[in-house]
Amino acid sequence: MRFDLYPYGKPFNMLLSIRILRPVNLRLSVFDSETKRIFIDRNLRLQKSKRVLVKLPIVSDELTAEIIDKNLPRGRSAFVVEQIKVAPDTKCPIDLTKNDKAFIRFVKWFSTESSRLQATKKGTLYSSEGFSILYIDTIIDAGIELTTPARIARNSGVIEVSKKQTIDYSVPMLIVMLLHEYAHKFKNKEYGKKDSNELTADIIACHIALNLGFDSHEVLNAFYAVFEKKDSKLNRKRMGAIKEFVSIFKESEDQRCNTKRR
Repeated sequence: MRFDLYPYGKPFNMLLSIRILRPVNLRLSVFDSETKRIFIDRNLRLQKSKRVLVKLPIVSDELTAEIIDKNLPRGRSAFVVEQIKVAPDTKCPIDLTKNDKAFIRFVKWFSTESSRLQATKKGTLYSSEGFSILYIDTIIDAGIELTTPARIARNSGVIEVSKKQTIDYSVPMLIVMLLHEYAHKFKNKEYGKKDSNELTADIIACHIALNLGFDSHEVLNAFYAVFEKKDSKLNRKRMGAIKEFVSIFKESEDQRCNTKRR
């Protein structure tokens, strides 16, 4: 099933009422009709009919939504979307500094346009409002290609982004990773932590993204994408803390952010 949406850059939430004929394994994606940049990419394993909330705080002018049954050929399915309800997006109360807002504006632009931006071996520099991203084919350190999607220079604040490692990231996933790097230099100290503290940067990135209305699945996927390439005791600890934070956030989200399914 595929249908078009025309938000013209205005964020929204979408509630899908899905009736299934048997247990299904669906893939739901929402992407830019022109650039193919992905805004939502979610697997839905449904044992019963369900209403699914999709949060889209960042969108382009025209979107395409697609739902496919992963266990059946395209065009054959065991589900029906009985209702598609679109509502204004919802954000939670959050205090953002002038720098926070400027950085968020910059990375929203970068993340939605990254497929059309040039990345080179030495990197192409993109800057706005005092922040800079060096978009590079792949991040190299001491002659070794790294799997890290991004890293920040602690002195200059320039963020290196690997096109190779982030090419398949959704827009929200890339923004979360950039918020993580931003937190290292600009936010960790606010919480009495060292610039290098990874866990604090993780939680700060999650906190900002979730309060801005990002879909929690996209937030989690951003970290899964990084940690699956480097399994370690520290990364398992970080993922556990991230999942716990997201779970606690969602418990009070309906009351704090008015996102209750109606």
